[in-house]
Amino acid sequence: MSEIPGPVPDALDSPAGDARVLLVTAHDWFASSLQAVLEPENFVVERTRTARDAVRTLPVLRPALVVIDEELVDIRPEDLIASLRGAGLPPSVPVVVYSPSFWRDGTQTGVMQAGAWDVLREPIRPHLLVGKFRRLLQIKDLIERVEEGSLSDAATGLLNIAGLVRLLRVLGSAAERSGTSLSCAVVSLQASGEPAADLATRRHVAALVQGNVRRSDVCGWLSEHELGVLAFGANPTGTTVLVRRLEEAARASACVDALAPIRAGVAQLSGRPEEPHGERIDDAAGEATGLSRLASARQALRSAELAGGGIRLADLAS
Repeated sequence: MSEIPGPVPDALDSPAGDARVLLVTAHDWFASSLQAVLEPENFVVERTRTARDAVRTLPVLRPALVVIDEELVDIRPEDLIASLRGAGLPPSVPVVVYSPSFWRDGTQTGVMQAGAWDVLREPIRPHLLVGKFRRLLQIKDLIERVEEGSLSDAATGLLNIAGLVRLLRVLGSAAERSGTSLSCAVVSLQASGEPAADLATRRHVAALVQGNVRRSDVCGWLSEHELGVLAFGANPTGTTVLVRRLEEAARASACVDALAPIRAGVAQLSGRPEEPHGERIDDAAGEATGLSRLASARQALRSAELAGGGIRLADLAS
């Protein structure tokens, strides 16, 4: 087991098949005991002594499982669970709290309500512990497999890029059949030189967006810091008004400042090229056209970022 006083190696350096466990405890005897049980079973135990170090090293470690000692000196385990989730620990990663006391109803209830998957108590039986951890990792893998096939982002409730592309195809076809305008906006949560938005910020932004767009608008993530909005029945001018409304809502929010000042690119999505001899372009070609125009909105966003912010229309981006 390695203790983490400073920079740590990349999490992908561990041997294939090993499960990385982040252990947060100040007790050497507990750390040594857990190491003796887990490492012969191909677990890699990385230890931090404080909650602060655990949160700081989380993006590099990317643990498959987290074990928290309830007797931390700098934070309650409930608060550390919330901090780790807010710092980007995926909901699929199990968190287990070690409670050395034989029985504490209050502690167990609190940590389970905060999101812990299980509570460990003395005496720890090695074979039972290893079996329990392996079962938790199996559940984690099942959750992640489901999420891979999902069209939504589990952490924020918005569509992921797969879902956004799927809805782009559906709305694009509907717009073409009805002659309705379809536009999109790509909004950045990350200004040049700023760190990427954390999970808590993305959740606040998702809630703000859902509360300030029309029911006919579709929202989703193109990346961790780029939000796409498909505006059915709106031309680029109308979509620009929508983006400005989001900026105003962000300025009025006590929780969201990632969208103010706004940085966005807007593009027209509907309207296919002229079709020769009256023939329709097939669905694949139509989808490619929509994706190309979505990419042009992202390029317009890049132009807006280079200009220091604001909204840039795709046809003015070059």
